[in-house]
Parts: sequence; C-alpha cells; structure tokens
Amino acid sequence: MGKRYSIFYLLLNLILIILFGVSLFTDNLTVVNIIIFSIVLIVQVGLVNYFKVLHQDIEKKVVDTEKDLMATEEKIKHERYFDDITELPNERYLLAKIKENLHANSSDKAVLVFEIDRLSSIKSFLGSVYSDCLLRNVAQRLQEQLSDQLIIGKLRDDQFVILIDHYENHDDILNFCSQLQSIMETPFEIQYSSLNNSLNIGISFYPKDAESELDLIKFAQIAAYEARNTHEHILFYEESMSDVRTVKVTLENDLFNALKNNELFLVYQPQVNTMTGEISSMEALVRWQHPKRGLISPGEFIPVAEESGLINPIGKWVLETACYETKKLQDHLGRSVKIAVNLSLCQLFQGDFVQTVKQILEKTGLSPQSLQLELTESMTMNTDHLTPILHDLKSLGVTLAVDDFGTGYSSLSYLRDLPIDCLKIDCSFVKNIRPDTSNEPIVDMIISMAKHLNLKVVAEGVEEITQFNYLMKSKCDFIQGYLFSRPITIEQISNTLCDVQRKTREMIQSLQEQHTHEAVRKSL
Repeated sequence: MGKRYSIFYLLLNLILIILFGVSLFTDNLTVVNIIIFSIVLIVQVGLVNYFKVLHQDIEKKVVDTEKDLMATEEKIKHERYFDDITELPNERYLLAKIKENLHANSSDKAVLVFEIDRLSSIKSFLGSVYSDCLLRNVAQRLQEQLSDQLIIGKLRDDQFVILIDHYENHDDILNFCSQLQSIMETPFEIQYSSLNNSLNIGISFYPKDAESELDLIKFAQIAAYEARNTHEHILFYEESMSDVRTVKVTLENDLFNALKNNELFLVYQPQVNTMTGEISSMEALVRWQHPKRGLISPGEFIPVAEESGLINPIGKWVLETACYETKKLQDHLGRSVKIAVNLSLCQLFQGDFVQTVKQILEKTGLSPQSLQLELTESMTMNTDHLTPILHDLKSLGVTLAVDDFGTGYSSLSYLRDLPIDCLKIDCSFVKNIRPDTSNEPIVDMIISMAKHLNLKVVAEGVEEITQFNYLMKSKCDFIQGYLFSRPITIEQISNTLCDVQRKTREMIQSLQEQHTHEAVRKSL
C-alpha cells in the first residue's frame, strides 16, 4: 500500500510541474490551465489526506489485531491451566506444580483430595446451576481462609486438591483436615437455598505412598472415594484400598459389557389383591447373570451403575423390557396386569425422560394405565424440582408410587404436593409385625395416612401368614412377598399364575373365616 501511494503521489507532482512549466514558457496562463492546475492540486491534497488517514487506520487495525491476538492467547492460556467453574488451577497446572515441588526438596509431603459430600445428589435434585455455584463458593471460601502459600486446585471430576509441602506428623494433617471441615460448617446460601455441606477427604503421603505426582493424586482420590463410601469423611490411603477400587472398576467395565451381551434379565414378583386374591400387578426386578461370577446381587451392581452413569441406559432397558414382556403376558392372559418399575433419580432428571416413557409405551403397545413408576421416598425430598416432572408423567396416564415409605422423609405435606397414587410400606416394618413390637402402630399409621389421601397401599416383604393376617385386617390393598411367590421370570409367571391365585384365595378364605369366628366369639 505504501509503495503504490508513493508512485501515485510522484505522478501527481510531475503533472503539476509540467502544467506550471508550460504556462511559464508559453506565457499562456489561460483560465483553462488555471482550472486544470487547481483541479490537479485539489486532487493531490485530497488524496494525500485520504492516504494519510488510510495509513493511520491500517496502523490502528494492526495494533488492535495484535491486542486481540494477545488477549486470545491469554484466554487460551487461562483455559489451559485454570478450571472454568472455580477459576482455580486445573489438573494440568496442579500436576506440573506438584512435580516441581517434589523435585525442589525432599521433605515429607501430603496430597489431599477432597470432595463435597452429597454433591452428586445436589446436582441431581437441584441441577448443575446449583452445583456449579456451590463449587464456586467453596473455591472462594478456600482461597479466603487458607494460606496463600498452599497449592490449591480442582480436578475434572469436581474434586479439590491441596499440596502440603511440609508436616511433622499425621496429627498435623488431621488438624488441617479439621480446619477444612470447619470452613464448610457455615451453610452456603445459593439462590434462596441454604446448603449444609461436609467434605470427604483422602490423603496420600510422599514418599511413603508414592513418589510421582500422578500416583499421589490417584491414591488420595482412592482414599477420598473410600471415605465417602464408609462415611468416615477423612481417610489416609492404604494399599488395600486399591484392591477394593480395582474390583469396583472391573465390575463397572463388566456391567458396561453386560448391557451389550444381554447378561441382564428381569424377574417379576406378583402383588396380590388382599380382597380378591387376584394377581393384578407385579414388580419388575433386574438381575445380572455374570459369565464368570454367576448371579450378582442388585445390591452390589446398582450402586456401581449409579456412580458410573450406567444407571440411565440400564434403567431404560429395564423399562422397555418390562413393558414389552408385560404386554405379551396381557395378550396371553386376555386381561390387564399392571407392571411396577423402579426409577433412579438420574433417570428422572434426564431432560427427555417423559418423552422416553411415552416412546416406550407407544413402541411396546402397553397401555399407560398398565404402568406404575416407583420412586424411593428419599427421591421426593425436593418437591419444587420433582413435581413438574411427575405431573408430566401423570399426563401420559401412568400411575406413580412412593417406594420404601417410612424409611426417610415421611411428611404429610409432601404427599399432598406430589401427584402420587400409591404408597409401598418398606419391608423393614412388615417383617417385624408382631404384637410385642412397635412396628404395628407405624404400619397402621401409614395405612391410615394413605386412606386419608385416597392412596392405595402395598406392603412389601410379606413372608408369614401372621403378617398377611394383620395387613388384611388393617385394610392394606396389595401385598407382595415370598409367602405368595418369589421373584420369577415372565414365563414362570405365565405358567404359575393360576396356582398362585388359587393358593392366595384359599389363604384369604381361611383368614376371613377366622375373623368371623373371632367376631362371633367376642360378641358372645
């Protein structure tokens, strides 16, 4: 641009000189020459100013571009080394700083990895906006109340890390952990909610446990994981923890393959109508036939599924399979049978869960009225977030039940707020139904509460005739348990349904006769 500008400026000057020279030598400074001379001069001045402004504009744009590039470079650098939620140093930065510190001196050091207890529940109940806000608040409080000399950062899976580069004994570390816990004692006020929190802290030591920054963090993470599972809150790393963690990781990998290899299957436990003896509903229960270990208990693999996120695909498979097999059973029997399917909190708070249920019902051909979705009582603790989802599910035509009722957050107010149809009395209350225990009044209270709210009642875990007798007299609507049938496959349900119903009706008739005799005897 500068070179072209110089050549053009030189040509204009030559034209002016020629015109001026011709005018002098010919002594013919006519009006035409004056006009031409003036025009060329004006053009020259205008172009000079134009190119001057253009040059300045180009220079400004170059400077601005350089500033933008520098700002972009700084932003990329910041994103590379700092967590985008808390603004604390991230894992890449931490590893480099810990490695540098390890090489700087040979003093004993400790790496602490800690997580907010119940953070996953907060994220599930209240959403990621709340959990991210909580993480930011925790980071801010740590920076305000801990020494600037400490290396503090955040890992990718919502865990924090602190390096203590010198300590005298383990008591020093425990005292520091107590200080961390005390920092969490004051509730966090987030969007009009007050959140109380504690920490799960895992600690590894250099050089006792490991000599590399990667292993120190990994072992501290394993200890934090065990602190959460054992509710100890503070644990030093031990080698045995790695063995336990390895088993769980292996189980997680096997569970991922179980879905692909059709190792999961469903069994069903009938629910008996206490008035008629008819099996009008059943509960779907998932089982895992491991190719090497054999049958694995749901109590072992369901927690692993929830921690790993596999609960969502497993839950979807369970729901679809249960609906499909129930529809086949209905077609075989020529009558309606309701199927109850348990939900996890992760499933419920998936953005498309209601649509997923609708699609599965359409795909399998099962009537919405034949599907009952069951929530555990602890899942209903946050009605503000749960109620809209449950109303959307109800609009499909399905029924809703609260499972394990009486074990957690029993409240008449939340039962009124939620659009539920049924309460399931937890088996822990049922199995101890005897005149010499305090469980009978609790069972009576639950049944009375349900009747007051026009809810159906199901009692789980009925194994003895005395339990059945008491629940019948208490007007419990449905009963399930080993007294009638263990959980069996859909083929076994189809083949044994008539026998189970006949046995149940005989039992009911016998108990009703006893009740009549008792009433007559009391009247005499």
